[in-house]
Amino acid sequence: MSLKIRDLDQQTQWLSTAQRLALKEVIAASFAGVSPDEYMQYYFDDPKACQRKLRLYFDHSTLVGYCLLTFTRHDKSTVIRASAAFYPQYRNGGNTFSFSLYHSIRYWLTRPWCAVYYADTMLSPAMYRAIAKHVAIIWPHPDCRSPNALFEHFNAEGRVSPGGSLRCLKPVNRASNYSISELAAFHASDKKEIAFYCKMNPDFHAGMGLFVIIPIHTKQVIYTLGKRLLSVFKAR
Repeated sequence: MSLKIRDLDQQTQWLSTAQRLALKEVIAASFAGVSPDEYMQYYFDDPKACQRKLRLYFDHSTLVGYCLLTFTRHDKSTVIRASAAFYPQYRNGGNTFSFSLYHSIRYWLTRPWCAVYYADTMLSPAMYRAIAKHVAIIWPHPDCRSPNALFEHFNAEGRVSPGGSLRCLKPVNRASNYSISELAAFHASDKKEIAFYCKMNPDFHAGMGLFVIIPIHTKQVIYTLGKRLLSVFKAR
């Protein structure tokens, strides 16, 4: 399904009243246990963010989803957080990856001396897999060791995962709006990334998020682009 897109930048053009109302409807349909107004305030309007990039997705003239990136300075680092939601029939992890990767790398290129990390919760095994299978370096991950010090720094008030000794869980009091059958399918999945997510965060359905860190640096850029090129080559 081909969707129309529209990109907005907090510093040049931001949301209209109609777009805000449409976004609240998408948020209400996508997350359980969340107030759309509070969610908008936290992700879209918090003054701590120094930059925001937003992509809106439309089916004809109807807003059906979005992907938002926020950039916040944290000590000597910049932390990127993300929020994405779609109506169920439009969910596809590939919708948001290219947009997120492009703006993360672009930000880092303008500040190569600055440590830049994506550091935020992922509420869904599907979202984690959509990112983990494309990014070269992501923590936690079943194939690599995670730097405990970074999780203690960025997720100091979080919880230690029952699947390991890593402080990579964070109560968020909201969850993706999945059916009972969808939850059962996740827990029974043999896909590596989904099985790992469920092991590390078995209570994702009850308002617990998996705290994920993705470093943005030279090695990440080279390895991730190489991984993307290899996947394109294999698909031919």
